[in-house]
Amino acid sequence: MREGIVATAAVLVCLCTAGGAHAQAPAPLKGPAGASHSKVLVVGVDGARWDLVRRAMAEGRAPNLARLGREGVAGPTLLPYTPPAALTISEVGWSTIAAGVGPAKHGVSGFMLNKDPGQATKNGYVDFLTRAERVRPALSTFLASDWANIGRAENGGPIFGTGIDARHALAAEDTVDSYNRGDAEVAALSARYLRRGDPDAGFVYLGAVDETAHLVGSATPDYRNSIDLADKRLGVLVNAIRDRATYGLERWTVIVTTDHGQQDLASPSPFSHGGPSELERTSFMFAAGPGVARGSSRVPGVVDVAPTVLHQLGLAVQPGWNLDGRSFVAGGPPPARPAARVRLRSRRPALELVAEAASRAPALASVRLRLPRGVSLRSGARARVNGRRVGRSRLRVARHGLRITLPPGARRLLVRVPLRRMPRRPPRTVAAAIAEAGDAALDRRIAVRVRR
Repeated sequence: MREGIVATAAVLVCLCTAGGAHAQAPAPLKGPAGASHSKVLVVGVDGARWDLVRRAMAEGRAPNLARLGREGVAGPTLLPYTPPAALTISEVGWSTIAAGVGPAKHGVSGFMLNKDPGQATKNGYVDFLTRAERVRPALSTFLASDWANIGRAENGGPIFGTGIDARHALAAEDTVDSYNRGDAEVAALSARYLRRGDPDAGFVYLGAVDETAHLVGSATPDYRNSIDLADKRLGVLVNAIRDRATYGLERWTVIVTTDHGQQDLASPSPFSHGGPSELERTSFMFAAGPGVARGSSRVPGVVDVAPTVLHQLGLAVQPGWNLDGRSFVAGGPPPARPAARVRLRSRRPALELVAEAASRAPALASVRLRLPRGVSLRSGARARVNGRRVGRSRLRVARHGLRITLPPGARRLLVRVPLRRMPRRPPRTVAAAIAEAGDAALDRRIAVRVRR
């Protein structure tokens, strides 16, 4: 993958003291608030063999990958290059995935053995996070990785540019233990940020699987265990997304891929990949999210990741970018959802609910709110639609919730209801969820229905 090929060793850097890696707790990821309800997470698992990933799913050892596959698309895909044009190593694979073009365009061939200065420049082809930032600067992006080339100005990197909003870029030592600790840190920090922050798009890199292949061999129990561990870390990330207070208001796409496979070796080798064999050239793709065709027979290629990320963020891919890939989601970008938020006020205790129809989307039809435990309402509700007060006949207030039926053309709703009772420490936010257009939100806090 990296230093195992070029016989160098980097020091794991994590805002640590000279006394050693992980001497201090790492600083959390911090970035600006997001600007999109459509969000994307890409997870890169370096050097994972598809045949062994498939076996892990069949044996129940990779439940998170299996779930993504059931909810969307999953399968193997061959890298669009082979020696002598380009080696099947990481600087080539991740440059291709990041930029959405192959080695013939980005210029990273692998013959400098993960030291190519072209990783940072890629002949002018930028990574998908940088591309998103340039097209829509208000988007919030983040990167977390433990291979130096991905996010640090080392060994010819960074493959992902410096304009990304939040970054946690480690440089793991060339040992399995160092990469395992790095992966754990990357996953934990990313999960915390996904749960508590507001990113629109991110890339999370996990390197221990490939390092295990180099230093132990891919035809070993250790390598199979490394795949299981990567799946658990994927689960931590996906669960963090689903734990977001605003998850129901958002449309998340999750993509998981790898940069290359491995030879079937039961012993260490710095050259466990790089050649033209099918095992080495086989990548894979898992993807689930709005518009991703469930169970599709067409498995996208690695060059399709970048244009798909942009598409799912609502950004049109321009012909002038000259990308090799195309979005594997058919049709237009995910439709914008209505926005809804709730605030609990402690002075003159009251609940405020605001719901707004998305731009160029249908008008609101109704809003239903179910209160969390410990909060109840009393009479005296007031509502305004498009800035005008509406009659109480449209409001149905019960102790533990309310429902508002809206007149035609409703774009914005503001409701204020006095509280009968509220806990001493009111929730920081009411867990919100929003339905698909016209559908009921089953067992959710907030359901907003729009007119068809």
